[in-house]
Amino acid sequence: MYIIEKMNPTRNTLKESVQRFDKTIELELGSIYQAKTVEKIPNVQDGGVVTSLLEYALDKGMIKGAVVVGKNVYWNPFPVIVTDSSELRKYAGSVYFPINNRDYRRTIRGAIDTYGDIGIVVTPGELKVLGSGTNMVKSDEVCLKIGLFCLGSFDPEKFWRYVNNGIKREDVKRFEIDRDLRLFDGEGKVVFQRPVKEAHEYSIPWCKKCSEFMPGAADLSVGAGPEKGTCAVYLQTARGLEIFGKAYENGHLVVAEVPVKFKERFERTVHQKRG
Repeated sequence: MYIIEKMNPTRNTLKESVQRFDKTIELELGSIYQAKTVEKIPNVQDGGVVTSLLEYALDKGMIKGAVVVGKNVYWNPFPVIVTDSSELRKYAGSVYFPINNRDYRRTIRGAIDTYGDIGIVVTPGELKVLGSGTNMVKSDEVCLKIGLFCLGSFDPEKFWRYVNNGIKREDVKRFEIDRDLRLFDGEGKVVFQRPVKEAHEYSIPWCKKCSEFMPGAADLSVGAGPEKGTCAVYLQTARGLEIFGKAYENGHLVVAEVPVKFKERFERTVHQKRG
Protein backbone atom coordinates (compact mmCIF):
# COMPACT_ATOMS: atom_id res chain seq x y z
CA MET A 1 0.00 0.00 0.00
CA TYR A 2 1.44 3.37 -0.86
CA ILE A 3 0.32 6.81 0.22
CA ILE A 4 1.49 10.31 -0.61
CA GLU A 5 -1.08 13.02 -0.10
CA LYS A 6 -2.15 14.36 -3.47
CA MET A 7 -2.34 18.07 -4.18
CA ASN A 8 -5.65 19.01 -5.75
CA PRO A 9 -4.67 21.23 -8.69
CA THR A 10 -6.37 24.57 -9.26
CA ARG A 11 -7.03 25.88 -12.77
CA ASN A 12 -3.69 27.64 -12.77
CA THR A 13 -1.77 24.60 -11.62
CA LEU A 14 -3.48 22.47 -14.27
CA LYS A 15 -2.14 24.83 -16.94
CA GLU A 16 1.29 24.74 -15.32
CA SER A 17 1.09 20.93 -15.24
CA VAL A 18 0.63 20.74 -19.02
CA GLN A 19 3.60 23.06 -19.49
CA ARG A 20 5.76 20.92 -17.21
CA PHE A 21 4.93 17.72 -19.08
CA ASP A 22 5.68 19.43 -22.41
CA LYS A 23 9.28 20.04 -21.38
CA THR A 24 12.16 17.66 -22.02
CA ILE A 25 13.48 16.38 -18.70
CA GLU A 26 17.06 15.27 -18.14
CA LEU A 27 16.83 12.41 -15.68
CA GLU A 28 19.25 11.99 -12.80
CA LEU A 29 19.91 9.10 -10.46
CA GLY A 30 18.69 9.69 -6.92
CA SER A 31 15.99 12.13 -8.03
CA ILE A 32 12.20 12.03 -7.92
CA TYR A 33 9.90 12.84 -10.86
CA GLN A 34 6.24 12.67 -11.72
CA ALA A 35 5.16 10.59 -14.69
CA LYS A 36 2.16 9.08 -16.42
CA THR A 37 1.54 6.85 -19.42
CA VAL A 38 0.94 8.35 -22.84
CA GLU A 39 -1.72 5.74 -23.56
CA LYS A 40 -4.41 5.56 -20.89
CA ILE A 41 -4.45 2.17 -19.16
CA PRO A 42 -7.75 1.09 -17.53
CA ASN A 43 -7.85 0.28 -13.80
CA VAL A 44 -4.41 1.67 -12.90
CA GLN A 45 -4.14 3.22 -9.45
CA ASP A 46 -2.53 6.51 -10.52
CA GLY A 47 -0.46 7.18 -13.63
CA GLY A 48 0.04 3.61 -14.89
CA VAL A 49 3.84 3.80 -14.69
CA VAL A 50 4.41 0.36 -13.13
CA THR A 51 2.32 -1.44 -15.75
CA SER A 52 3.89 0.57 -18.58
CA LEU A 53 7.46 -0.11 -17.42
CA LEU A 54 6.86 -3.85 -17.15
CA GLU A 55 5.21 -3.88 -20.60
CA TYR A 56 8.17 -2.03 -22.08
CA ALA A 57 10.75 -4.25 -20.37
CA LEU A 58 9.00 -7.42 -21.59
CA ASP A 59 8.53 -6.16 -25.15
CA LYS A 60 12.19 -5.10 -25.40
CA GLY A 61 13.49 -8.37 -23.97
CA MET A 62 14.98 -6.68 -20.90
CA ILE A 63 13.10 -9.23 -18.80
CA LYS A 64 11.57 -12.58 -19.78
CA GLY A 65 8.83 -12.57 -17.19
CA ALA A 66 7.26 -10.49 -14.42
CA VAL A 67 5.78 -11.51 -11.09
CA VAL A 68 2.83 -9.29 -10.22
CA VAL A 69 -0.03 -9.47 -7.74
CA GLY A 70 -3.53 -10.45 -8.70
CA LYS A 71 -6.63 -10.55 -6.50
CA ASN A 72 -9.93 -12.39 -6.38
CA VAL A 73 -13.31 -10.70 -5.90
CA TYR A 74 -12.78 -10.69 -2.13
CA TRP A 75 -9.51 -8.71 -2.44
CA ASN A 76 -7.39 -11.72 -1.46
CA PRO A 77 -4.03 -11.29 -3.23
CA PHE A 78 -1.99 -13.95 -5.01
CA PRO A 79 1.21 -13.92 -7.11
CA VAL A 80 1.06 -14.29 -10.89
CA ILE A 81 3.82 -14.89 -13.46
CA VAL A 82 3.29 -12.93 -16.68
CA THR A 83 5.43 -13.50 -19.78
CA ASP A 84 3.28 -11.73 -22.38
CA SER A 85 3.01 -7.95 -21.99
CA SER A 86 -0.58 -8.04 -23.27
CA GLU A 87 -1.58 -9.88 -20.08
CA LEU A 88 -0.23 -7.29 -17.67
CA ARG A 89 -3.20 -4.95 -17.79
CA LYS A 90 -5.38 -7.59 -16.15
CA TYR A 91 -3.40 -6.96 -12.98
CA ALA A 92 -3.19 -3.16 -13.08
CA GLY A 93 -4.06 -1.34 -9.87
CA SER A 94 -3.05 -1.69 -6.23
CA VAL A 95 -3.97 -4.38 -3.71
CA TYR A 96 -3.77 -3.08 -0.16
CA PHE A 97 -3.50 -6.40 1.65
CA PRO A 98 -0.49 -8.66 2.40
CA ILE A 99 0.37 -11.52 0.10
CA ASN A 100 1.27 -14.94 1.52
CA ASN A 101 5.06 -14.89 1.93
CA ARG A 102 5.60 -18.55 1.11
CA ASP A 103 3.49 -18.40 -2.05
CA TYR A 104 5.27 -15.22 -3.07
CA ARG A 105 8.79 -16.65 -2.61
CA ARG A 106 7.87 -19.91 -4.32
CA THR A 107 6.43 -18.07 -7.33
CA ILE A 108 9.42 -15.75 -7.72
CA ARG A 109 11.87 -18.63 -7.22
CA GLY A 110 10.05 -20.59 -9.92
CA ALA A 111 10.01 -17.62 -12.30
CA ILE A 112 13.77 -17.07 -11.91
CA ASP A 113 14.56 -20.77 -12.36
CA THR A 114 12.36 -20.95 -15.47
CA TYR A 115 12.90 -17.61 -17.20
CA GLY A 116 16.10 -16.16 -15.72
CA ASP A 117 15.68 -12.40 -16.02
CA ILE A 118 12.45 -11.33 -14.35
CA GLY A 119 10.87 -8.18 -12.95
CA ILE A 120 8.94 -7.88 -9.70
CA VAL A 121 6.80 -5.24 -7.98
CA VAL A 122 7.34 -5.14 -4.22
CA THR A 123 6.73 -3.25 -1.00
CA PRO A 124 9.66 -2.92 1.44
CA GLY A 125 8.32 -5.76 3.58
CA GLU A 126 7.83 -8.10 0.63
CA LEU A 127 11.38 -7.55 -0.59
CA LYS A 128 12.75 -8.34 2.88
CA VAL A 129 10.94 -11.67 3.19
CA LEU A 130 12.29 -12.89 -0.15
CA GLY A 131 15.71 -13.40 1.43
CA SER A 132 14.65 -15.89 4.11
CA GLY A 133 12.91 -19.24 4.46
CA THR A 134 12.32 -21.90 1.86
CA ASN A 135 12.69 -20.91 -1.82
CA MET A 136 14.88 -18.00 -0.73
CA VAL A 137 15.58 -15.36 -3.39
CA LYS A 138 18.60 -13.08 -3.25
CA SER A 139 17.99 -9.50 -4.31
CA ASP A 140 20.62 -9.61 -7.06
CA GLU A 141 18.88 -12.60 -8.66
CA VAL A 142 16.03 -10.31 -9.73
CA CYS A 143 16.73 -8.33 -12.90
CA LEU A 144 14.25 -5.50 -12.30
CA LYS A 145 12.88 -4.56 -8.89
CA ILE A 146 10.10 -1.95 -8.90
CA GLY A 147 9.37 -0.79 -5.37
CA LEU A 148 6.20 0.79 -4.03
CA PHE A 149 5.96 3.69 -1.60
CA CYS A 150 4.47 2.07 1.46
CA LEU A 151 3.04 3.11 4.81
CA GLY A 152 1.54 -0.30 5.57
CA SER A 153 -0.79 -3.06 4.40
CA PHE A 154 -4.20 -3.59 5.94
CA ASP A 155 -4.98 -6.60 8.10
CA PRO A 156 -7.82 -8.10 6.00
CA GLU A 157 -10.10 -9.28 8.81
CA LYS A 158 -9.71 -6.16 10.95
CA PHE A 159 -10.03 -3.88 7.93
CA TRP A 160 -13.26 -5.36 6.60
CA ARG A 161 -14.78 -5.38 10.11
CA TYR A 162 -13.84 -1.69 10.31
CA VAL A 163 -15.53 -0.95 6.96
CA ASN A 164 -18.60 -3.05 7.86
CA ASN A 165 -21.78 -0.90 7.45
CA GLY A 166 -23.27 -3.55 5.20
CA ILE A 167 -20.53 -3.15 2.60
CA LYS A 168 -19.47 -6.46 1.08
CA ARG A 169 -15.83 -6.69 0.07
CA GLU A 170 -16.81 -8.27 -3.25
CA ASP A 171 -18.80 -5.13 -4.09
CA VAL A 172 -15.74 -2.88 -3.63
CA LYS A 173 -13.96 -2.38 -6.96
CA ARG A 174 -11.46 0.37 -6.23
CA PHE A 175 -9.53 2.05 -3.42
CA GLU A 176 -8.39 5.68 -3.43
CA ILE A 177 -6.08 6.93 -0.71
CA ASP A 178 -4.82 10.45 0.00
CA ARG A 179 -5.92 12.35 3.11
CA ASP A 180 -8.96 10.06 3.13
CA LEU A 181 -9.57 6.42 2.36
CA ARG A 182 -12.36 6.01 -0.19
CA LEU A 183 -13.89 2.77 -1.46
CA PHE A 184 -15.83 2.68 -4.73
CA ASP A 185 -18.36 0.22 -6.10
CA GLY A 186 -18.60 -0.97 -9.70
CA GLU A 187 -20.56 2.11 -10.74
CA GLY A 188 -17.90 4.48 -9.42
CA LYS A 189 -19.95 5.49 -6.36
CA VAL A 190 -18.13 6.15 -3.07
CA VAL A 191 -19.48 3.59 -0.60
CA PHE A 192 -17.06 4.30 2.26
CA GLN A 193 -14.94 7.31 3.24
CA ARG A 194 -12.90 7.93 6.39
CA PRO A 195 -9.66 9.78 7.27
CA VAL A 196 -6.67 7.68 6.25
CA LYS A 197 -5.03 8.21 9.66
CA GLU A 198 -7.95 6.36 11.20
CA ALA A 199 -7.63 3.51 8.70
CA HIS A 200 -3.92 3.09 9.54
CA GLU A 201 -4.99 1.61 12.89
CA TYR A 202 -5.96 -1.50 10.93
CA SER A 203 -2.54 -2.08 9.36
CA ILE A 204 -0.83 -5.40 10.06
CA PRO A 205 1.43 -5.16 13.14
CA TRP A 206 4.81 -5.69 11.49
CA CYS A 207 4.14 -2.79 9.10
CA LYS A 208 4.18 -0.43 12.08
CA LYS A 209 7.74 -1.58 12.86
CA CYS A 210 9.03 -1.20 9.29
CA SER A 211 11.49 1.67 8.83
CA GLU A 212 11.38 1.85 5.02
CA PHE A 213 9.00 4.00 3.02
CA MET A 214 10.30 2.37 -0.17
CA PRO A 215 12.52 -0.69 -0.67
CA GLY A 216 16.16 0.36 -0.37
CA ALA A 217 17.24 -2.42 -2.75
CA ALA A 218 14.75 -1.52 -5.50
CA ASP A 219 15.88 -0.16 -8.88
CA LEU A 220 13.19 2.51 -8.74
CA SER A 221 10.16 3.09 -6.55
CA VAL A 222 6.73 4.37 -7.46
CA GLY A 223 3.82 5.93 -5.58
CA ALA A 224 0.96 8.37 -5.98
CA GLY A 225 2.04 11.58 -7.71
CA PRO A 226 1.41 15.20 -6.78
CA GLU A 227 -1.43 15.53 -9.28
CA LYS A 228 -4.37 13.23 -9.97
CA GLY A 229 -3.51 10.63 -12.58
CA THR A 230 0.26 10.82 -12.07
CA CYS A 231 2.86 8.69 -10.31
CA ALA A 232 5.87 9.82 -8.34
CA VAL A 233 8.99 7.89 -9.39
CA TYR A 234 12.24 7.80 -7.43
CA LEU A 235 15.26 6.52 -9.40
CA GLN A 236 17.53 4.38 -7.21
CA THR A 237 19.93 2.45 -9.46
CA ALA A 238 21.48 2.73 -12.90
CA ARG A 239 19.24 -0.13 -14.01
CA GLY A 240 16.13 1.72 -12.88
CA LEU A 241 17.30 4.93 -14.54
CA GLU A 242 18.01 3.06 -17.79
CA ILE A 243 14.61 1.38 -18.10
CA PHE A 244 12.64 4.43 -16.98
CA GLY A 245 14.70 6.65 -19.28
CA LYS A 246 14.23 4.41 -22.32
CA ALA A 247 10.48 4.14 -21.75
CA TYR A 248 10.40 7.95 -21.59
CA GLU A 249 12.61 8.46 -24.66
CA ASN A 250 10.57 6.00 -26.71
CA GLY A 251 7.29 7.75 -25.97
CA HIS A 252 5.68 5.38 -23.49
CA LEU A 253 5.74 7.89 -20.63
CA VAL A 254 5.57 11.63 -20.15
CA VAL A 255 7.71 12.97 -17.31
CA ALA A 256 7.91 16.22 -15.36
CA GLU A 257 9.67 17.66 -12.34
CA VAL A 258 7.73 17.41 -9.08
CA PRO A 259 6.70 20.59 -7.26
CA VAL A 260 9.06 21.65 -4.48
CA LYS A 261 6.42 21.16 -1.78
CA PHE A 262 5.80 17.58 -2.90
CA LYS A 263 9.51 16.81 -2.92
CA GLU A 264 9.84 18.22 0.60
CA ARG A 265 6.90 16.13 1.80
CA PHE A 266 8.38 13.02 0.17
CA GLU A 267 11.74 13.58 1.88
CA ARG A 268 10.01 14.26 5.20
CA THR A 269 8.00 11.04 4.94
CA VAL A 270 11.13 8.99 4.16
CA HIS A 271 12.88 10.52 7.17
CA GLN A 272 9.92 10.01 9.51
CA LYS A 273 9.56 6.37 8.46
CA ARG A 274 13.22 5.75 9.31
CA GLY A 275 12.50 7.10 12.78
